[in-house]
Amino acid sequence: MNINTNRVESFSDGVISIIITIMVFNIKFPRVKTPYTSAELHAGLMVVAPNLITYLFSFLVIGILWLNHHHIYLMLQKVDEKLMWLNLHFLFWISLIPFPTSMLGGNPFLPESAAIYGGILFMSAFSFTIMRTYAMRHALMHNDNKVMEKKIKLVNNKAKLKNYIGMAAYFLSMPMAYISVYISFVCFIIPPILFFIPDGIDDEVVAEQIAEINTNASNTPL
Repeated sequence: MNINTNRVESFSDGVISIIITIMVFNIKFPRVKTPYTSAELHAGLMVVAPNLITYLFSFLVIGILWLNHHHIYLMLQKVDEKLMWLNLHFLFWISLIPFPTSMLGGNPFLPESAAIYGGILFMSAFSFTIMRTYAMRHALMHNDNKVMEKKIKLVNNKAKLKNYIGMAAYFLSMPMAYISVYISFVCFIIPPILFFIPDGIDDEVVAEQIAEINTNASNTPL
């Protein structure tokens, strides 16, 4: 069963947008009685600050996962049934991110909070890597010509290296939480930093070339 890639990507986009929306509901400013003083207002902001910071970071992580998901499906030529299940597996794990986000925001120095947060992020990255690997091994990506195939393989290999390092950081954050939650926090920021480090590949050029291939294919008479 071959499914149009746009349909799977649109469904995933909808799920991810709902996940982000749900997360923000956990940020609730404590009630203050009127008249209130500046000190009371500042105290309320301090109470909600951990939840806000955790939300912002989770928003960044989900945003990075969404961008990577978009890049993969841009390179896909077709989608089979197993890849659809792997995509659902990936969406399942990122749909759990609001739970540890709320837990860590409400209890930022609790080792269990950091460990569970790291565990969910690890499984999200792991499920994403499985999906990418499956698509590469089963020739689901564009292989219209050797030059394009080589470029896509290079993009994927660079991305997989970052994925592996990110997964290692998330996995390490779980036991480290029981030594120091601050070590876990450092582990959490490693994958986003890796994402923004240039890898020497012009993804935009590759994306434009793939889009041109898709346009030519759609304009080809049957």
